[in-house]
Amino acid sequence: MLLNQKYEIFPTKEQKEILERWLYYCRHTYNSALLDKQRKYKQSKESYGQTDMQKQLVLDKQTYPFLQDMPSQPLQEVFVRLKKAYENFFHKNTKYPKLKKHKEYNSMTFPQFGFNSEGHRFAMSFSENGNLYNTKIGEIGILLHREIEGKIKQLIMKRQGTKWFAIFSVERQASPVQVDPSNAIGIDVGLHKFAVLSNGQEIENPRFLRKKEKALKKAQQRLSKKKRGSSNYIKQVNKVRQLHSKVSNQRKDFLHKTSYRIAKDNSVVVVENLNIRNMVKNSKLSKSISDAGWGMFRNMLAYKCEKNGGLLIKVEPSYTSQDCSECGNRVEKSLSIRTHVCSKCGIVLDRDYNASINILHKGLEELLVTT
Repeated sequence: MLLNQKYEIFPTKEQKEILERWLYYCRHTYNSALLDKQRKYKQSKESYGQTDMQKQLVLDKQTYPFLQDMPSQPLQEVFVRLKKAYENFFHKNTKYPKLKKHKEYNSMTFPQFGFNSEGHRFAMSFSENGNLYNTKIGEIGILLHREIEGKIKQLIMKRQGTKWFAIFSVERQASPVQVDPSNAIGIDVGLHKFAVLSNGQEIENPRFLRKKEKALKKAQQRLSKKKRGSSNYIKQVNKVRQLHSKVSNQRKDFLHKTSYRIAKDNSVVVVENLNIRNMVKNSKLSKSISDAGWGMFRNMLAYKCEKNGGLLIKVEPSYTSQDCSECGNRVEKSLSIRTHVCSKCGIVLDRDYNASINILHKGLEELLVTT
């Protein structure tokens, strides 16, 4: 299995300027390739694939020698990104690829890392001092706060606000799947509580964005009063970014720790297969749903279960809140009703707890069918 491991790096001022320039080249190469592809299609309905883009890049390097100042692989990987963007548009119902602005293009990929079979360095590797090493800009300090597990397949260098990070895509052996139906858990995610488990455990919703909303509002109001492009404007932009980064880091830390505990303690984890993309279209709930991070939580559970030899099952969410987990009787109730009261068997349960038990039952039924 492939896992991403993220570490902060500390380029010098000069190295930051070079990395920013490389990102600029990558972004413009992406935009240029996108425009070429669109123009070719409009003129003659001809396809303009990755091979054609690479041939054009060779010509561009002759016309614009500054493109030769950066490693070639991140520029070539730009075309892989564009290809994936079109594939997602045609097959996954995502938006049509668009031209990237400065704030929308924040990373570049080095598909090879370390040394080749002949002992020669690739563009990126580790130095003898344990720092990142690039053949064109030298050593870059890195904080390896945890061991890299497995073989490094590629490296992504990413800009987040004023900070830079190295994201290693690492190949490692997944634990063999050992499914134990007696050690299974159902999870019902929500907004009142972040999650309620079928064993009765409740996980509070931390609402990180809501807690920082006032500070963000003040920072954005101050930003609106600054002259665009001035030094004070840039300083205030960085303050707003730092607040957003703080919220994002808090959310990810919470989701990582929560998903780790659940995946580690349970052999089978069952969740609802929610269509989150459609749910966030609800203007009244979109901010709360995004703040909770349901999609990110589900993705983390998926790879952590695989890593620990467990199994994640996604079930259809229909009637999990309405059906009685004790007798199966359907009790219709609005979202405002937080208690499940069955008129047939008389059981009284918290609405979300009742749903989590139903989710677990559905998951175990699917498990029996597949095995």
